[in-house]
Amino acid sequence: MKETTKEENKIIKDKLKKIHLDFDNIPDNFTIKSKIIYKPQKEYDTSYKVYKYIAIDDIDIYITKATRLDEPQKKYKNAKPILEFIEPNNEENIETYAEFLDMLKRLDLEELSEIEKEQKEFKNNMPYEVRYENNFIWDIYYSETEKKYFMMFPSEEENVTSLFYIIKKKIENKKNEMIYVPVSGVDFSFSLLKKTEIDDFENYLWYFTGEWPNIYEVSDKKQNKTLQIIGTMPIYEKVRGLYKITLNSKEEAQEQFKLIKALFILQSNMEQEYQFKEGLDDEGKINFYYNHNNITYKSLPEFIKNEIERKEKKVNSIIDQIAFEKETWMLLKDTIEKKNAEYLIKEKQIVTFLECKKTFFGRISYFFKKKKNVNIINDKKTEKQKETIEKYKIEEKKTYTIEDLLEVGVYLEEKEKEYKNLQMDIKALENKKKNLESKIKNATLYINEIESHKKSIFDFWKFTNKDEVTLLNEAESEKEESANQKLKKAFSYEEDIEDMGEKMDDIQRYSLNEKETDAIFAIYQDVETFNILRKEKILKKDDKEIEKRIKLLQKEYKEDYEKIKEKDFDIFGGVAEDKTKIKILKNNKHREIEKDKYRILNIDLDTSVEDYKDIILNYNKILDEIATKIKSPFDMPIYKIEDSEEEEKNWAIMDINPETEIKKINEEDETIILNRFNIKENMPIIFYTNIMFYNNKNKTLPLGMDLSTEVLIDLNRYERKLVSRKDVKINLLKNKFESVTKTIQVYEYELNLKEEK
Repeated sequence: MKETTKEENKIIKDKLKKIHLDFDNIPDNFTIKSKIIYKPQKEYDTSYKVYKYIAIDDIDIYITKATRLDEPQKKYKNAKPILEFIEPNNEENIETYAEFLDMLKRLDLEELSEIEKEQKEFKNNMPYEVRYENNFIWDIYYSETEKKYFMMFPSEEENVTSLFYIIKKKIENKKNEMIYVPVSGVDFSFSLLKKTEIDDFENYLWYFTGEWPNIYEVSDKKQNKTLQIIGTMPIYEKVRGLYKITLNSKEEAQEQFKLIKALFILQSNMEQEYQFKEGLDDEGKINFYYNHNNITYKSLPEFIKNEIERKEKKVNSIIDQIAFEKETWMLLKDTIEKKNAEYLIKEKQIVTFLECKKTFFGRISYFFKKKKNVNIINDKKTEKQKETIEKYKIEEKKTYTIEDLLEVGVYLEEKEKEYKNLQMDIKALENKKKNLESKIKNATLYINEIESHKKSIFDFWKFTNKDEVTLLNEAESEKEESANQKLKKAFSYEEDIEDMGEKMDDIQRYSLNEKETDAIFAIYQDVETFNILRKEKILKKDDKEIEKRIKLLQKEYKEDYEKIKEKDFDIFGGVAEDKTKIKILKNNKHREIEKDKYRILNIDLDTSVEDYKDIILNYNKILDEIATKIKSPFDMPIYKIEDSEEEEKNWAIMDINPETEIKKINEEDETIILNRFNIKENMPIIFYTNIMFYNNKNKTLPLGMDLSTEVLIDLNRYERKLVSRKDVKINLLKNKFESVTKTIQVYEYELNLKEEK
């Protein structure tokens, strides 16, 4: 055993005192009579599914020669009771005692205090998301055989805080003190839902939300079990938000499971008919809507009944339409037969002429042949037999089931398919009829032309000598003007942001000089003052607002003064660092210096309101000149979160990514408005690409929008038209125990450039 130094001994004594551990006076609750019987699962699940409040006195402590990532079988095989590690006078345990002292040396007392503080908070509330940071450190298991909890702590782990927390609390031996922890290697009890039902629940939620949920079984202090399901769902466009489902009883769990199963069966079997929309209620729980009506387990029977009745009416309506279309089909078929007969007669007459014109005697014979009037007689006697239309009727029941609704739905789909096929057949017959009419017309014109040349034998002879004749099957030429429209690429944030960022950064570096990019950077720091100084008349309250903004900047300047002193701009200008200083921007190395807002805004402790106004007015002038220099490469939406409806049409900094804007929401905000502005291709807009935040003196700055996805737009140049208005709900975490559901009012506008005067 390696001897410890005096300093190490002092540290060990201080830590032992902190955890109240006296090797000469070990409490009885550390005694373990025999090694616990434990059979680890063959397939060990590293995720923590089960969280419990466990009485600390009920936890036996074992220390095992292993790491946290080792299999439970290895941990259990090497596990030894804690007493074998804390008996310094027992020569048999001298090595394990030394091992314990090594672990004690690694104990961080600050981390121990943090755990104590955290577990104290958990006494009153469990975390909203169930799991919490560093929940993996506990290594607490459960023996089904002995119905006993035990810690199997890996001695080779660096973080030993959880071990010494349990030791400390067992020594303090406070009555009924509990900790909130995950239990390793334990599956659900399946008391609320069966295993297959939980698996299906996960699948159904993935189907509707597009993401796998986390399902936990949580036991409170009274060992009441709940299933808590946490996940994210689409909130608005590509933005996802948190939802939580808490199932407190078997009845509640079954109802929720049956509801989502029913909706899944309906939508997956009749996807064109049913698209259930998910949304949040005021408590952050996921709800399902159809035609804006909330579908609950209690309302499901009524929903099924109403849908069956609606489909039954629709089926009978389609049956009537099919009967009508069948009559149309029969009439068309009859008309085509008549026209076909008419065309065949004309075709025969033309063929006769073409054969006769080949010989001298044939021509003479045809010339003197008298024109016969051919009457087309339809020998068919059409007897209209009125078919009896049999209406569809579903068997009346007190309560209808999903099976009944699917049966009606399948029959409706069959009838809709029959109706569509019949319409396609009618369309084909109409085209055939049109084609025949065109052929008959051409044939009639050709025959009339032949007859018109039979006034004299010489004229007829001359006509029959022509090489070119009108083609029999040639239809009338119809000029169709096709608009050669340019196809526009739809902007997708996920797919296009990287390429677009690089492209726009490259364009802006070429199109804008340093002073112009400084102006764009300046307004990014204080857009409010820029807009105030755009007014025709500046009021006293405006000057006060500007003064308030200057004081805020000067406060920041004062806090950063030590850093600012290091930058000697009088000597170095914008090259304050040498070429050896390497920075990383999105995995790309560069040697550029970030722009300094105090230098660009001319802020120091002596900056006056007039000085500040002068520099902002100067930048405003530059921005007005360059506002139309940069154009949008796509039709694309941009977003802005407001705490009230925006009145003034002025400079605005918005974001291409709505998720970034929604993250700005505070749980204290009462009214939350998300404005969406639809920008068209080639409309003026400036992008906050990398060049806006860095000086590129060394020409090493990577291309892209790696620091911001925001844009600068001058709303004064646009007319806006409101095209939609809707509310969406989002669940925000107030702290790790509570959430609050907020309503976002989404206003969507189409922007069009004003005509320049």
